[in-house]
Amino acid sequence: MSHSIDVYKLVKIYGYKLEYKINSSIQAQLNQGQFLRQFGSQSKAAAAVIKRMQNTVEALSIPLNFPTKKDVANATKINIQMEEKIDLIDEKVNTLLTSLQDLKQSKGGGGND
Repeated sequence: MSHSIDVYKLVKIYGYKLEYKINSSIQAQLNQGQFLRQFGSQSKAAAAVIKRMQNTVEALSIPLNFPTKKDVANATKINIQMEEKIDLIDEKVNTLLTSLQDLKQSKGGGGND
């Protein structure tokens, strides 16, 4: 039994060592300036392509009559604002109803609704 426990301990130890070596290798590759420069230039190019695509979609949305991402975002903002205003109106109506009930009770001695 102790022999199998030793094997598991060895596997665990060598596993940690291998993990450390792999992580060190990955970090060394990522820390190279060439990799970072290449990644940075590719991301700039991709951003430019995405921007051009967005502009094309914006231009096509008008004659083809479909909403753009900005249109959907604006509609969502307006919807959220409406919901907030409705909640405020609901609170005011509830406050008015409570005040009206309190007034009825104080004047009429608790009349039935």
